[in-house]
Amino acid sequence: MEGADILRVDLSAPPAERWHLSPRQQEQARALLTLYTRELGGVDAFAGFLDDYLALCVPAAYREEMQAMATHLDVSVGEAALGSLYYDAVKAVFGCTAFAVDTPDGPLHARNLDWWTEANLLSTTSMVTEFVGTDGVVRFRSLGWPGFVGVLSGVAPGRFAITLNAVLSDEPAQFAPSIALLIREVLETAPTYAAAVDRLAAEPIASDCLLLVTGCEPGEMVVVERTPTKSARRGPSDGVLAVTNGYRLIDADTTDVRSELLATSCGRYDRAVELVGKTPSATAESCFAVLTDPSVRMSITVQQMVMQARTGRLDVRLPEGG
Repeated sequence: MEGADILRVDLSAPPAERWHLSPRQQEQARALLTLYTRELGGVDAFAGFLDDYLALCVPAAYREEMQAMATHLDVSVGEAALGSLYYDAVKAVFGCTAFAVDTPDGPLHARNLDWWTEANLLSTTSMVTEFVGTDGVVRFRSLGWPGFVGVLSGVAPGRFAITLNAVLSDEPAQFAPSIALLIREVLETAPTYAAAVDRLAAEPIASDCLLLVTGCEPGEMVVVERTPTKSARRGPSDGVLAVTNGYRLIDADTTDVRSELLATSCGRYDRAVELVGKTPSATAESCFAVLTDPSVRMSITVQQMVMQARTGRLDVRLPEGG
């Protein structure tokens, strides 16, 4: 895991005692929270709403983690919460390219996280978190940032891997659980790939997203297309499945949406599928080669990763200048 800090979180501990950031990680978390809250217009912009949302839409254990994080970092609970709910508030500022490709040992799951940030902060502060159970064994791994208790990219060894891509529909956001927290909850509790897919497709969520889910066996790969009220599942073709930032099954009106992510979505999708199809035997290195292709990687790429559910591997590269 090149350049990324590693933190262990003990899920058997009380929620208020799970996260122990180093002094450096605390400094990074404060810088990120300052960035998030400034971009969102400040905590006061969510006055009233945020308390109700935390009480009704955030599981109690995660709420306690956010409260403890706020104390740990000497920030308000609102600031700590917005750091973990950032995707649902401003999903339009970041995208991704992700793909899965079959191997005899189960799918490889690769993705670029594309997210604009000042001073490349989301790349330089990236952190791998290992969530361990009562037996000390890793339950799942995620690639995120200090102060962020949700998951956008994670792998549960021997079960499945999940990544999230941003997308926009014509549906308004809903007063419903955050997808970043739902992904974490699924990684913690879902026993199988099939159970994970079913939950991600059916659970109420606050905002649009595209979810690539891979399992341990060849062919276990699916894109779950979501709006707050709709769901569709898209499978692989010839052992390959890709996703960028556009719906392919759900009918969503995006005629009024103007963004680099949407404008480049099809091009990145086509190029990734083309390159993966030309690779006779997929490896982590061949996946990284696809992710770094000039027609796939964006100037705002801040994380690159390759995961494999069967082994639990999580290989990370942090591009400069993302």
